[in-house]
Amino acid sequence: MRSYALRCLITVVVASSLLLSCAALPPAGGGRVEPPADRQQRFADTVNAYRAARRLPRIEVSPSLMAVARAHLDDLERRHRRGGQCNMHSWSTAGAWSACCYTPDHAAAECMWNKPREITRGVYSAPGYEIVAHYTDPITPTRALQIWQESPAHHAMLMNTGRWEDNTWHALGAAIGEHYAVVWFAEERDPAAY
Repeated sequence: MRSYALRCLITVVVASSLLLSCAALPPAGGGRVEPPADRQQRFADTVNAYRAARRLPRIEVSPSLMAVARAHLDDLERRHRRGGQCNMHSWSTAGAWSACCYTPDHAAAECMWNKPREITRGVYSAPGYEIVAHYTDPITPTRALQIWQESPAHHAMLMNTGRWEDNTWHALGAAIGEHYAVVWFAEERDPAAY
């Protein structure tokens, strides 16, 4: 009876040790889970690296525009339905912001331009301008940049060419999720950054 109890105790100790060691293993693939804020900062850095590689100045990453980018990314990932009348610059009715349906005629452009002021409750009051990418499979920074390279209107904003050549971007916010990537640009420095 004593040896049976000893065997049971050893089995419990070994099983507990195995469970604890498995819980301490890193995620599959040996990598670490990247905190969302780190992923967003890396995406903003990728956008700046793309510009720098083309001899354009880096844009200061703005805490305010990063907040706007995260809010819109979350809204897009959760609520945007592709193929409808409202494009990806639209905002749903489900947040602490004014909803708008951004249509191809740009009639609701001011709703999008005013989101930095609205989301930051006036901390950042300058207009913001956004580019959005969508991909059916999980989106990556490389894929988002490729989508924007293939769209002359979006690439012009990213590179300050065409109708955006007279704009000087002093603030940038970026966010990337599972299927969407967004980048916000603005001409005023972010007071929240100082």
